[in-house]
Amino acid sequence: MVVVTTGVFVTPSTDALFHFHFSRCSLLDIKIHNSRDEFVSSHHDNKVVCLQMPFPIDPNFDAELRYFAENADSVLVLVSELHDRTVEILQRNDRKNIIYFICGELNVSLAHSPVYRFYDWFTTTVHFYRNVRPQTLDILTPYTPKKLAFDVLLGRRKVHRRFAYDYLVDNNLFDRNIVTYLDASHDCNLVNTTADKWLWEKEGLEIDGNVEWTVERFPYYGHRMSISQIIPLNIYNQTVYSIIAETNWTNHYSFYTEKTVKPIIGRRLFIALGGQYHLRNLKLHGFKSFDNVIDETYDTISDHTTRFTGAMEQVRYLCNQPQEEILAKIKPIVDHNFNVMMTTDWYDLYFKPAFVSYFR
Repeated sequence: MVVVTTGVFVTPSTDALFHFHFSRCSLLDIKIHNSRDEFVSSHHDNKVVCLQMPFPIDPNFDAELRYFAENADSVLVLVSELHDRTVEILQRNDRKNIIYFICGELNVSLAHSPVYRFYDWFTTTVHFYRNVRPQTLDILTPYTPKKLAFDVLLGRRKVHRRFAYDYLVDNNLFDRNIVTYLDASHDCNLVNTTADKWLWEKEGLEIDGNVEWTVERFPYYGHRMSISQIIPLNIYNQTVYSIIAETNWTNHYSFYTEKTVKPIIGRRLFIALGGQYHLRNLKLHGFKSFDNVIDETYDTISDHTTRFTGAMEQVRYLCNQPQEEILAKIKPIVDHNFNVMMTTDWYDLYFKPAFVSYFR
C-alpha cells in the first residue's frame, strides 16, 4: 500500500491552476484536498496549502492566510500581481511558514517569510514568441532609424503616466512620438476608443468580444493570449525607443509585467517610469541598461516627481540625438537583453526548484 505523506489543499477555483504547476513540477505523489475541513482534519506527515493571492484583493484573504498558517506546515502563496495592497498583506502576514512567490522584487525585507521569484509575466509573454510563433518577430527592424522617436503607450490614468503625458505636451515633444493615453480609469469597450487613446496590433488578432481590459485573452494567430502581451509590431517599426510606463510606480517594490518584456523582445532602448530601483532590480536577472548613452541616475531617486523628471529629460535628450549614432551604441545591449529574455527558462530557474522544496 502506497502511503501519501504530503497532503495539499487548493481551493476549487484554483484547482486547475495548481494541477498545472504540480504537473510541471512532477509532484504526483500528493493527496489533493479541495475541502478545507477535510484537509485540516487529515493526517499527513507534511501539510501544504497552495493559494493564489487574488486581485482585486478579497477582504477575507488575510484571515484565510492566518487560518491556514495555524493548520498547515507550509502555506505557499502565488502573487502574480504586486500592488501596494498586496505588499501590505505580505508585510502583515510575515510568518516563517507562509512562503511568497512574487512577480518582481521587494525593496523592503520580510523578517520571517521566505520570498521567491515567480516571473509569470516573463514566462507567459515569452512563450508565444519563443515557442508558438517565433517568426512573428521577423518583420521588426530594430536597427533602422525611424521617422519618430518613442512609443509612449501609457494606458489608463495613473500618476506617472499623467506626468509623462504632460511633459511631452509642455516640451513640444508630442508630435515626435506615438502617444496613446486613456485619461480615465475605465472604458466600457476599448475597441471603440480613438487612436489617441489606445492602439493595438491588428494583424493576426481576432477580437471576438468586448475588450474592457487589455489583460483579456483573444486569439492571436490562433493562440489565445492577453492583448497586453502582443508586441505592437507596427508601432515598433515607426519608432526606435520605448517608454515603459509600468503598472505601478511606488518605491518599495518593482512589479515587472509584459510592459517591460515587450521592448526587450523588440530589441529596443527603454526608459522606465516606475518605482525607485526599477532598473537596478532588472539587472539582477542579467539584463543591461543604457547608461552608455543616457543618464540613468533617475532610477536611484526616491522622490517620484524628481525621478519622473529625470527620466523624461532623457526622453527629450534622445528625441534630439541622431538615431544612427544611438542605435549603433545600443545594438550590443539590446541583443544581449533579447537573448537573456528569450533563452532563460524563467519558470524552471526561479519558481520550480523553490516550489518543489516544500513537498518533501
